[in-house]
Amino acid sequence: MRMWTWVLIAGALLGESCSRHPALPKGVTWNPKSGTFAWWGGQVNLPVGFTYQVDQGADTFEGHFTSADGKLVIRHDIGGYAGAWASPAKSFFYHENVIDDARVWIAKREWPDGKGKGGRTTLVAVTFPDSGCANFFLESSKPEDAKPVDFIARSFRPTSRSAPGALCR
Repeated sequence: MRMWTWVLIAGALLGESCSRHPALPKGVTWNPKSGTFAWWGGQVNLPVGFTYQVDQGADTFEGHFTSADGKLVIRHDIGGYAGAWASPAKSFFYHENVIDDARVWIAKREWPDGKGKGGRTTLVAVTFPDSGCANFFLESSKPEDAKPVDFIARSFRPTSRSAPGALCR
């Protein structure tokens, strides 16, 4: 191969690996000053001070919000293949609300702690099945850590309606 071909290949590989974070998809906005996060199906607010990062999802739109002190991480998984993170199955707490004809599901359930030592924690999740099957969730063993997820649920405003999809029912 010629030298310029290798330069192009190396540039493409380095450009891909050097990118810091994936860009926000079309129709998604994040305003850190107001804590407002919007996607094609709705809008929520997070407590001011959280930062946001897009994550690489395989078949859904994923990302996470981190509190100013770095102690809380709220993840999101949005899309028809995301499934419903908040559901009555296996939950010790489940509540359904309706805001402007869009359902809001809030659930808490036991969850493996992710450390591989058999410990347990709590998964706290809110799902908006009629607004792009959007899920916001965190794992914690502290009950007070659920407050930001409750805040997200209360702040929700749907912007469009869509069928929830087979995995988000």
